[in-house]
Amino acid sequence: MGSEGLGGVLRDLRGAIGGFFSGGNFDEALRVPVEVSFGLMGWLAKADGVVTSHETDFANRLMDDLGLPERGKAIAHAAFLRGQRREIDINAEVGRFLAVHPKGSPELGRLYDTLLRVVAADDRIFARERTALETLTDAFGFPRALIDARLEAVRSG
Repeated sequence: MGSEGLGGVLRDLRGAIGGFFSGGNFDEALRVPVEVSFGLMGWLAKADGVVTSHETDFANRLMDDLGLPERGKAIAHAAFLRGQRREIDINAEVGRFLAVHPKGSPELGRLYDTLLRVVAADDRIFARERTALETLTDAFGFPRALIDARLEAVRSG
């Protein structure tokens, strides 16, 4: 994906999850969204067995583009690494998020769409990534049929 394509994806992600974050000092009330979002991103990045430099660059650039302060970046980076090392429990992470942003909340929908955008960023979804998406979809309590419908929506606009 060229830099213009990545820039477009980052703009979409900023729109999808940017409301979770603020510049300047890190607000500890944002810890759960930061940890869960970046932890699940890391987990998805490793779903196909290899975390590419494209995926880590993507996460690092997203931290910058979201305007995360240094403390927020450190929290996000640590969460991404825990996710890629499979040191997170998906159901527990989703549960943490749901405790703050319950089912039906716009924040949950934005997180789900963000994760779909991360997987779809390179315009291909491998079988293991699809399985990981199914696991997350189940954990969020969404029907699996939603995967294709939401992927189509994030790809088209």
